[in-house]
Amino acid sequence: MLKKIGLVAILAFIGYSLFTLGGMRTSSDFKGKLDSLTEVNDYLLIQNQIADGEIKAIERQDSIYIHDLENRKAKVIKIKEYVQVEINKIDNFTEQEIVSYLNQRYPKDTITNPLPVAQPVLTFVARDLAAYDGAKHEIVIKDSVIAIQESRITLKDSTITLFVNKEGRYKSIIGNKDQAISEWSKQYDNLNLNYKKLQVKNKFQKIGSYIIIGGLAYTLLAK
Repeated sequence: MLKKIGLVAILAFIGYSLFTLGGMRTSSDFKGKLDSLTEVNDYLLIQNQIADGEIKAIERQDSIYIHDLENRKAKVIKIKEYVQVEINKIDNFTEQEIVSYLNQRYPKDTITNPLPVAQPVLTFVARDLAAYDGAKHEIVIKDSVIAIQESRITLKDSTITLFVNKEGRYKSIIGNKDQAISEWSKQYDNLNLNYKKLQVKNKFQKIGSYIIIGGLAYTLLAK
Protein backbone atom coordinates (compact mmCIF):
# COMPACT_ATOMS: atom_id res chain seq x y z
CA MET A 1 0.00 0.00 0.00
CA LEU A 2 2.82 2.39 0.85
CA LYS A 3 4.47 1.63 -2.48
CA LYS A 4 1.25 2.53 -4.30
CA ILE A 5 0.99 5.82 -2.40
CA GLY A 6 4.63 6.59 -3.17
CA LEU A 7 4.17 5.79 -6.84
CA VAL A 8 1.06 7.98 -7.00
CA ALA A 9 2.99 10.85 -5.38
CA ILE A 10 5.86 10.50 -7.86
CA LEU A 11 3.50 10.45 -10.83
CA ALA A 12 1.64 13.46 -9.47
CA PHE A 13 4.90 15.39 -9.08
CA ILE A 14 5.92 14.55 -12.65
CA GLY A 15 2.52 15.71 -13.89
CA TYR A 16 2.79 18.96 -11.94
CA SER A 17 6.23 19.59 -13.43
CA LEU A 18 5.01 18.95 -16.95
CA PHE A 19 2.04 21.31 -16.66
CA THR A 20 3.52 24.16 -14.62
CA LEU A 21 7.20 24.61 -15.43
CA GLY A 22 8.24 26.82 -18.35
CA GLY A 23 5.88 29.00 -20.36
CA MET A 24 5.94 32.11 -22.51
CA ARG A 25 8.67 34.49 -21.42
CA THR A 26 9.25 38.03 -22.58
CA SER A 27 12.21 40.38 -22.20
CA SER A 28 12.19 41.94 -18.76
CA ASP A 29 13.24 45.39 -20.00
CA PHE A 30 11.08 45.40 -23.16
CA LYS A 31 8.27 47.52 -21.70
CA GLY A 32 10.79 49.81 -20.01
CA LYS A 33 12.52 50.52 -23.33
CA LEU A 34 9.23 51.24 -25.11
CA ASP A 35 8.05 53.52 -22.30
CA SER A 36 11.36 55.39 -22.38
CA LEU A 37 11.23 55.85 -26.18
CA THR A 38 7.61 57.01 -25.97
CA GLU A 39 8.46 59.48 -23.22
CA VAL A 40 11.35 60.93 -25.25
CA ASN A 41 9.17 61.25 -28.37
CA ASP A 42 6.40 62.95 -26.39
CA TYR A 43 8.92 65.46 -25.08
CA LEU A 44 10.28 66.10 -28.60
CA LEU A 45 6.76 66.61 -29.94
CA ILE A 46 6.03 69.13 -27.17
CA GLN A 47 9.24 70.98 -28.05
CA ASN A 48 8.16 71.11 -31.69
CA GLN A 49 4.77 72.47 -30.66
CA ILE A 50 6.54 75.19 -28.68
CA ALA A 51 8.69 75.92 -31.74
CA ASP A 52 5.53 76.18 -33.87
CA GLY A 53 4.20 78.81 -31.49
CA GLU A 54 7.47 80.74 -31.69
CA ILE A 55 7.43 80.55 -35.49
CA LYS A 56 3.86 81.90 -35.60
CA ALA A 57 4.86 84.76 -33.28
CA ILE A 58 7.79 85.57 -35.59
CA GLU A 59 5.47 85.48 -38.61
CA ARG A 60 3.09 87.91 -36.90
CA GLN A 61 5.97 90.26 -36.11
CA ASP A 62 7.23 89.98 -39.68
CA SER A 63 3.74 90.90 -40.94
CA ILE A 64 3.89 94.03 -38.79
CA TYR A 65 7.28 94.88 -40.28
CA ILE A 66 5.97 94.32 -43.82
CA HIS A 67 2.99 96.61 -43.18
CA ASP A 68 5.34 99.25 -41.73
CA LEU A 69 7.63 98.98 -44.76
CA GLU A 70 4.71 99.44 -47.13
CA ASN A 71 3.66 102.58 -45.25
CA ARG A 72 7.18 103.99 -45.37
CA LYS A 73 7.54 103.21 -49.06
CA ALA A 74 4.23 104.96 -49.65
CA LYS A 75 5.59 108.00 -47.78
CA VAL A 76 8.67 108.06 -50.02
CA ILE A 77 6.42 108.05 -53.09
CA LYS A 78 4.39 110.93 -51.68
CA ILE A 79 7.60 112.88 -50.95
CA LYS A 80 8.76 112.39 -54.54
CA GLU A 81 5.36 113.47 -55.83
CA TYR A 82 5.42 116.55 -53.57
CA VAL A 83 8.94 117.46 -54.69
CA GLN A 84 7.94 117.16 -58.34
CA VAL A 85 4.95 119.43 -57.73
CA GLU A 86 7.23 122.02 -56.08
CA ILE A 87 9.75 121.82 -58.92
CA ASN A 88 6.96 122.34 -61.46
CA LYS A 89 5.87 125.44 -59.52
CA ILE A 90 9.44 126.76 -59.46
CA ASP A 91 9.75 126.29 -63.21
CA ASN A 92 6.78 128.62 -63.65
CA PHE A 93 7.90 131.27 -61.14
CA THR A 94 8.24 134.88 -62.28
CA GLU A 95 11.31 136.89 -61.36
CA GLN A 96 9.64 138.28 -58.27
CA GLU A 97 8.35 134.84 -57.21
CA ILE A 98 11.74 133.15 -57.53
CA VAL A 99 13.40 135.95 -55.55
CA SER A 100 10.65 135.82 -52.95
CA TYR A 101 11.07 132.01 -52.70
CA LEU A 102 14.79 132.32 -52.01
CA ASN A 103 14.34 135.25 -49.64
CA GLN A 104 11.81 133.25 -47.60
CA ARG A 105 14.20 130.35 -47.43
CA TYR A 106 17.17 132.46 -46.35
CA PRO A 107 15.64 135.57 -44.74
CA LYS A 108 18.83 136.57 -42.89
CA ASP A 109 20.96 136.64 -46.03
CA THR A 110 18.76 138.82 -48.24
CA ILE A 111 20.28 142.17 -47.28
CA THR A 112 24.02 141.41 -47.28
CA ASN A 113 25.92 142.06 -50.47
CA PRO A 114 23.11 141.54 -52.98
CA LEU A 115 24.35 140.43 -56.41
CA PRO A 116 22.62 140.36 -59.77
CA VAL A 117 22.05 136.73 -60.84
CA ALA A 118 20.33 135.48 -63.97
CA GLN A 119 16.86 134.07 -63.45
CA PRO A 120 17.66 130.61 -64.93
CA VAL A 121 20.45 130.21 -62.37
CA LEU A 122 18.12 131.14 -59.55
CA THR A 123 15.53 128.69 -60.90
CA PHE A 124 18.04 125.84 -60.99
CA VAL A 125 19.14 126.66 -57.45
CA ALA A 126 15.53 126.69 -56.26
CA ARG A 127 14.89 123.35 -58.00
CA ASP A 128 17.92 121.81 -56.31
CA LEU A 129 16.81 123.16 -52.95
CA ALA A 130 13.35 121.61 -53.37
CA ALA A 131 14.94 118.29 -54.33
CA TYR A 132 17.31 118.58 -51.36
CA ASP A 133 14.40 119.09 -48.96
CA GLY A 134 12.73 115.97 -50.33
CA ALA A 135 15.97 113.97 -50.18
CA LYS A 136 16.42 114.80 -46.47
CA HIS A 137 13.02 113.33 -45.67
CA GLU A 138 13.66 110.32 -47.92
CA ILE A 139 16.96 109.56 -46.23
CA VAL A 140 15.33 109.46 -42.80
CA ILE A 141 12.64 107.08 -44.06
CA LYS A 142 15.07 104.91 -46.02
CA ASP A 143 17.35 104.61 -43.00
CA SER A 144 14.37 103.35 -41.01
CA VAL A 145 13.54 100.96 -43.88
CA ILE A 146 17.06 99.55 -43.67
CA ALA A 147 16.69 99.07 -39.91
CA ILE A 148 13.39 97.27 -40.40
CA GLN A 149 14.88 95.05 -43.11
CA GLU A 150 17.72 94.13 -40.76
CA SER A 151 15.15 93.23 -38.10
CA ARG A 152 13.35 91.05 -40.64
CA ILE A 153 16.62 89.31 -41.49
CA THR A 154 17.12 88.59 -37.80
CA LEU A 155 13.61 87.14 -37.64
CA LYS A 156 14.30 85.00 -40.72
CA ASP A 157 17.50 83.69 -39.14
CA SER A 158 15.56 82.81 -35.99
CA THR A 159 12.91 81.06 -38.08
CA ILE A 160 15.55 79.05 -39.95
CA THR A 161 17.12 78.00 -36.64
CA LEU A 162 13.72 76.90 -35.29
CA PHE A 163 12.99 74.88 -38.43
CA VAL A 164 16.43 73.24 -38.33
CA ASN A 165 15.90 72.28 -34.69
CA LYS A 166 12.43 70.96 -35.52
CA GLU A 167 13.89 68.85 -38.31
CA GLY A 168 16.50 67.45 -35.92
CA ARG A 169 13.80 66.53 -33.40
CA TYR A 170 11.68 64.86 -36.08
CA LYS A 171 14.68 62.81 -37.16
CA SER A 172 15.18 61.77 -33.53
CA ILE A 173 11.50 60.81 -33.29
CA ILE A 174 11.80 58.70 -36.44
CA GLY A 175 14.96 57.08 -35.08
CA ASN A 176 13.20 56.28 -31.80
CA LYS A 177 10.23 54.78 -33.66
CA ASP A 178 12.60 52.66 -35.74
CA GLN A 179 14.20 51.50 -32.51
CA ALA A 180 10.77 50.69 -31.05
CA ILE A 181 9.92 48.68 -34.19
CA SER A 182 13.20 46.84 -33.81
CA GLU A 183 12.36 46.05 -30.16
CA TRP A 184 8.92 44.82 -31.21
CA SER A 185 10.53 42.66 -33.90
CA LYS A 186 12.90 41.13 -31.35
CA GLN A 187 10.01 40.57 -28.97
CA TYR A 188 7.99 38.90 -31.72
CA ASP A 189 10.90 36.61 -32.56
CA ASN A 190 11.26 35.67 -28.89
CA LEU A 191 7.53 35.02 -28.52
CA ASN A 192 7.47 33.00 -31.72
CA LEU A 193 10.39 30.92 -30.47
CA ASN A 194 8.68 30.38 -27.11
CA TYR A 195 5.47 29.45 -28.90
CA LYS A 196 7.27 26.75 -30.85
CA LYS A 197 8.85 25.50 -27.64
CA LEU A 198 5.41 25.39 -26.03
CA GLN A 199 4.05 23.40 -28.96
CA VAL A 200 6.77 20.81 -28.44
CA LYS A 201 6.19 20.90 -24.71
CA ASN A 202 2.46 20.45 -25.25
CA LYS A 203 3.11 17.26 -27.18
CA PHE A 204 5.26 15.95 -24.35
CA GLN A 205 2.61 17.02 -21.84
CA LYS A 206 -0.04 15.04 -23.71
CA ILE A 207 2.19 11.98 -23.82
CA GLY A 208 3.08 12.49 -20.17
CA SER A 209 -0.55 12.90 -19.19
CA TYR A 210 -1.45 9.64 -20.89
CA ILE A 211 1.41 7.92 -19.10
CA ILE A 212 0.40 9.43 -15.74
CA ILE A 213 -3.25 8.52 -16.16
CA GLY A 214 -2.31 5.01 -17.23
CA GLY A 215 0.13 4.68 -14.35
CA LEU A 216 -2.41 5.93 -11.82
CA ALA A 217 -5.05 3.61 -13.18
CA TYR A 218 -2.68 0.67 -13.09
CA THR A 219 -1.55 1.54 -9.57
CA LEU A 220 -5.08 1.87 -8.24
CA LEU A 221 -6.40 -1.23 -9.97
CA ALA A 222 -3.42 -3.46 -9.43
CA LYS A 223 -3.71 -5.84 -6.52
